[in-house]
Amino acid sequence: MTLLNTEQQLPKGTIPGRVLCVVGWWPEGANVAGIFIKEHIQAISTVAEVDVVYAEVEKGDGIRPTLRHWERVEDGLTVHHLRIRTPLRRFGISELLVRRAYKRLFDRLHREGPFSLIHIHVRTEVTEQVIAATERSGLPIVITEHNSFYHLGIRALPPAEEQRQRRWITQWFRSPRIAAVMPVSRDLSNVLEKDFAVPHDTIRVVPNIAASHFQPASAPAGPPFRMVLAAVWRPPKDHDVFIRALLLIPRAILDGCRIDWVGYGPDIERIQHRCRTELPHVDIRFPGYMDKEALAHHMQNAHLFVLPTTADNLPCVVIESLCCGTPVLSMAVNGLPELVHPGNGLLVPPRDPEALAAAIRSCVEGTIAFDRAAISSEALAKYSP
Repeated sequence: MTLLNTEQQLPKGTIPGRVLCVVGWWPEGANVAGIFIKEHIQAISTVAEVDVVYAEVEKGDGIRPTLRHWERVEDGLTVHHLRIRTPLRRFGISELLVRRAYKRLFDRLHREGPFSLIHIHVRTEVTEQVIAATERSGLPIVITEHNSFYHLGIRALPPAEEQRQRRWITQWFRSPRIAAVMPVSRDLSNVLEKDFAVPHDTIRVVPNIAASHFQPASAPAGPPFRMVLAAVWRPPKDHDVFIRALLLIPRAILDGCRIDWVGYGPDIERIQHRCRTELPHVDIRFPGYMDKEALAHHMQNAHLFVLPTTADNLPCVVIESLCCGTPVLSMAVNGLPELVHPGNGLLVPPRDPEALAAAIRSCVEGTIAFDRAAISSEALAKYSP
C-alpha cells in the first residue's frame, strides 16, 4: 500500500481517514520531554481524527508481567497509555510484551474505526515494535524523527554495541511498510540517509511546530537589555560557555542587562551556584519551569533569546522565539543553521566563549539590529501549527 500524494489526490490541507500516532516520548506535568511531539500531533488533529498511543516498559517486582492501560483526553487528544511491568527485560521479553500490547490495542481501535495510516513519532526500542504488531493490517507507516541519538547518542556506545545498533536500525528502516520518513531538519535527514541508508525518495523534512502562544508583540522597552535562556539544562545544553562568555564582558555593559534563565534539569543547581559565586554583579533570575504561555510572554518581552548548546536537531525554543519576533543567539551546530540567519539572529562556534561574548556585546550595544516584525512573519509562515 502506498502513501497517498495529498497534494494531487485530496483537497489541500486534508488527510484521509483516521491516523494512529504512536509516540516514543510524551509530556506529563512539568516534564516537557516530548511536548514537541504533542504539539505536532495537535496540528495533525486539525485535519484528521487521531488516536495517540504511548507505551512504557518498567522493571517489575512481581513474578509475572503486568499491563495497565488507561485512556484519557489530554488537550483535545485521545491518549492511550500502556504501562508494562516485567521482572525480566532481557532475551526479547520486553519486545514481545510490547508487541502484544500494541497489537491488542490496535486491533480493538481498528475495529471501532479503521485507521488509514500509522504515524510513529520517534523510533525507540518500544515504538519500533509497531511494524511487527500491525503487520496483518498492511497499513502504510510514516515516521517523524526528532532524535539526536542517530548522530550523538549512538557514538557514546561501546564500539561493538554501536555497530550492532547501526546494523539493526539500518535493517529496521528497510521495512517496505515505511512509506515516508520525516526528519525535522535537513541535518538529521542527511544523517539518516548517509549513516542508516534511509532511501532518499522516502525522506521529506517537516520541521517542528511553535505552539499558538508564540506570537509577535510590541517591541520590548529598555533598559534593561533583557536576555532569556530556556531549556532542560543537561548536555548537550552548554551552560558553561554562557557563564564564561559573561565573565569576558565588561561590568559596565552587564549592569544594563537582565537575564531570565528559564528551565530545570540536572545542571540547574550547579548553574545557580556558579552564577551566585562567579557573577554576583549580574542580574540573573531563575524562574524555573514555565508553561508555554508564560514562556511566550518572556520571549515577547526579551531583546534576545540565547541557547548555548553543542548539539541540537531543531530546537523548539528557537522557533518559538522567532515566532515572537525575538532574535536568537546560538551555536552553528546540526539543524540550527537551518533556523538562524543574519536576518533573525547570530550563530557562533560551539564551546567558544570569546565569540559568544562578542556576539552578546554587539546585541546589547546595538551594533547589530533586527527587524522583529520580519522575524516573526517569516517564522510563523514556516513553523506555526
